[in-house]
Amino acid sequence: MSLSRLEDITANLLRDGGENAAVTRGKQGLLSTSGKVNGQGLKPRAVLGDLSRNARTTVTNAGPEKEFKKPTNFPVKVLKKQTQEIEKIEKISVEQLVIDEKKTVVQETPTEKTISFSSRNLNNVQDIDTEFNNPQLVAIYVKDIYRYLHELEVRSPIKANYMEGYKVNPKMRSILIDWMVEVHGRFKLLQETLFLTVAIMDRFLQMEVTIVRHELQLVGLTAMFVASKFEEMYAPEIHDFVFMSDKAYTKNDILMMEYRILKALDFSLGRPLPLHFLRRYTKVATSVSDEVDVLHHTLSKYLMELTLTEYEFCHYLPSQLAAACLCLALKILDEKDSLINILWNDTLVHYSGYLCESLEPVIEKLCALIIKSDTYKFQAVRKKYASTKFYGISTIQHLKCPFINLFAKPAVKN
Repeated sequence: MSLSRLEDITANLLRDGGENAAVTRGKQGLLSTSGKVNGQGLKPRAVLGDLSRNARTTVTNAGPEKEFKKPTNFPVKVLKKQTQEIEKIEKISVEQLVIDEKKTVVQETPTEKTISFSSRNLNNVQDIDTEFNNPQLVAIYVKDIYRYLHELEVRSPIKANYMEGYKVNPKMRSILIDWMVEVHGRFKLLQETLFLTVAIMDRFLQMEVTIVRHELQLVGLTAMFVASKFEEMYAPEIHDFVFMSDKAYTKNDILMMEYRILKALDFSLGRPLPLHFLRRYTKVATSVSDEVDVLHHTLSKYLMELTLTEYEFCHYLPSQLAAACLCLALKILDEKDSLINILWNDTLVHYSGYLCESLEPVIEKLCALIIKSDTYKFQAVRKKYASTKFYGISTIQHLKCPFINLFAKPAVKN
């Protein structure tokens, strides 16, 4: 474009006196005789104009300032309507203030209406939900919430021996999960994310018979990608999962597998996790006995994570697995050599819904798993819980007590 043509356009825009005038004035001061822009660091401002000039100069160049005139006749109907609305709001505020003064702000003791339905049928069992002043504990609804979670876990079961007839086998699954535990630690994700990852993978695999060996790692990575977006506040990006696979899969491969998983599960990712029930059961145990502490909870988590790589544990309900792990942890860390059915008392039976006798088959398998973990090929979980962060719980001498060998014999025979 020639310089004369550019000057004509500039003059026309200046005559407009609109928003573009400030842009043109800013550019005109930067133009040289060659038509190029000088001062590359300066940028035009469409609304404010050139900030290097003062306000008076800008107004003068933009044209004569128009005088602002207030409207002479304000609509009477609009004014009357606004006045009525203000009076109405003031009247409602006064009435609400009188009502609030009559109400009790804080209830020190729960009334019959505030107590949940489940709390009225404890049958001489200790009530552990009495912190009504803490809204985060939702003491009024927590019993009904966990009753719903028990119903929800039954709706989305994982079948036992679902891999029969598959091209992938349980050993491949164990290798994959052991590797995913390390990836989970590398990303520093929540423990819920790890349990949800394995649950998503198992639920998907039992519905997809056509999964072959080279797709199994892709299923595991994508399951963790989906679980991270469901549980984490800051989930890893998809490129991080591509990097973790050593670029064996592309971004498009993960997105396509994500579509297959979510479609197969019908976007149902709310299946309860063993961690959800374990926190509840630990609270019950600590309310009943002062000897139960964080070591019991940590040992229970260690036992639950040991079961992730084991194919024979995947079909157990999350609540049953959490109850068995805590029951075994209570026995292992007990210094008084109490009977296991005494440690698993009536209060724990009531809140968990499991008798000690019904947990014995799971406890026997857990004891066999503890013995096998010393020489086990998959050591990711054991190394994880050997750190000081988890109190070195996987290396304590209590895991070699005679009780473990005694309870492991029936499981070894089977």
